[in-house]
Parts: sequence; C-alpha cells; structure tokens
Amino acid sequence: MLFVSILTSDRSRDPELWATIWNGQAPPSINLIGAYNLGSDRRVYIWEGEVQADIQFMDRFNEVGILETYPAFDRTAGWRNAFEKNISAFSERLLNRDPQETGMPSKSQLQAGIDLRTRGMNAPNRYAARSEAKAWVKEQGSDEN
Repeated sequence: MLFVSILTSDRSRDPELWATIWNGQAPPSINLIGAYNLGSDRRVYIWEGEVQADIQFMDRFNEVGILETYPAFDRTAGWRNAFEKNISAFSERLLNRDPQETGMPSKSQLQAGIDLRTRGMNAPNRYAARSEAKAWVKEQGSDEN
C-alpha cells in the first residue's frame, strides 16, 4: 500500500529527529520512495508499507513532531492526461478499466465523467470551465430524479 506522510516539526529539533530515525532497524517491508523538504517546517515522505510494523516505524516521527499519514492512490496517468489535454487517452483508459476500480459503476457515469472533462477542456477560459462544471453538477442531480 502506498502512503504519503507529512511531518511538521520544529527544525531546531532536527538532531533529535535524526537520532530517533537512525536508532533501530526499519522493517524490511517498508520502502521509502521519496523524502522531500518543503522549505519550511514540513517534510513529505512517500512510502510503501504492508504490515503494522511499517506504520509503527513511521510513528517514531511523532516523537519529534506531528506526522500525518494518508493512504495514497496513484492517479498520475489521469492527471498527466489533464496536463496534456489528452481527452482521448483519458477516455480510453477510463472506459477500459475494471468498473470496481473506477468507483463509477456504470458506463453512463463513466461517459458523464468524460463529458465533464471535455466541457472543461473546451471552455474558452478557466472561469467558463468552472461554470460548465457547475452546470454539469446540476445536470447530474436532475438525472437522478
């Protein structure tokens, strides 16, 4: 399982942080993918873990700061399609996924999601795109009645 953890800690406590993390052995099942300083009192850790011991190891960070950890779901491909304005690749990938994977059980809901993105993409500016989104939301509500 992929996790993102955000550590907020006073940088004056960095020596305690380093000593705490270097003490002991990380479980072999934990996989640190990335660690990023945000130029403030926050750091982000992206990691994979499978067992309780992995989460307990990461919990050590709470001894010198506040660690917030969230499960993460990789949606890079969809965001990449959005950045590239590649609606056809997005549509193909979405329509060919297992319905249980998408959280959108019906083909009509998948098509509606594609329609939303297409309308946003084709709007003349970001304000019009948000207006399209609001109209789309109203349409979805009226489809349920």
